[in-house]
Amino acid sequence: MGITVAVYISIRWLLPLVVPFFVAFLLAKFLNPLVERLENKLRLKRSIWSSILVGILLLLLGTAVFFFLKTLMEQIRNVIGNLEFYKQQAGEFWQECCCQVENITGIEAEVIRDGVSRQIPEMMKQVKTNIFPTVMSGTILYAKGIFVFVGICFVIIISTILILKDYKKMRSTLESHPVGTMALKVCRRTYEAGGAYIKSQIIIMFIITVICVAGLYISGNEYALLTGCGIGICDAMPFLGTGTIFVPWAVLEMLQGRYMLAAIYTIIYTICSLMREILEPKLLGNKLGMPPLTVVVSMYVGLEIYGLWGFALGPLSYILIKEIYLTI
Repeated sequence: MGITVAVYISIRWLLPLVVPFFVAFLLAKFLNPLVERLENKLRLKRSIWSSILVGILLLLLGTAVFFFLKTLMEQIRNVIGNLEFYKQQAGEFWQECCCQVENITGIEAEVIRDGVSRQIPEMMKQVKTNIFPTVMSGTILYAKGIFVFVGICFVIIISTILILKDYKKMRSTLESHPVGTMALKVCRRTYEAGGAYIKSQIIIMFIITVICVAGLYISGNEYALLTGCGIGICDAMPFLGTGTIFVPWAVLEMLQGRYMLAAIYTIIYTICSLMREILEPKLLGNKLGMPPLTVVVSMYVGLEIYGLWGFALGPLSYILIKEIYLTI
């Protein structure tokens, strides 16, 4: 119970404070072998190679993010520019739905349209009263979040360079102290288990996103990248998955008589589901050390305790509690 309470307090309040330095340490651990090799071969100072490698990594990531965001923003602008066309399509779809309801229930389509039309002004009033202020306040928070994110990235970059510079000294200091030795042992075993889980989820999310983008592009969807990325993120979320998007989408296409599109969306959903079922056991294997039911339970408890990030922090908490208990 003491370990559980300590882990909860650490993740709830301490983790947000040390996340930038934890990420910096992981980057330093990843780059350290290359820095040592270059230092031994080319005989330049370790600090110089650390700065050069971090700069190259930052440049590559920045370039990839730039082109990704550029394509994404172009598709968002296209969506905004075609709002009138989508409004017309929505009206036509609503007309078809009213006709279908009339065929099934006998209620005239005109009566249904008039009833809904009378509710629209009240709905718009509610939107202006409740949703617009929330969106505006949320926009300010998002702007603040962007500045905070940029600051955190700057801290990570500087910390990575400094950790790389003194990596050997820091490692030997930790290994020479009993508490440091125990902490390294727990971190190593947690990294092997939790790292395998996070790595597998990132790989699966990337593959699912590629499948969704490719499938939507083949279907002729002009917003394949934007939509595919959104569906890939949904698939990574627990209790959602690609079926949350593709199943209703396929049903809507069938109702409108577009059977080919409905079939394509069903095929994409089937491929994504099969890929997740095949890849998860192969990528994880026995590295996680958690039965599937334990993973689901830890995710659910994590979501209840930590909020949205609980789907990752829940299993991490379980692994930490288990490893600290076994080590002590």
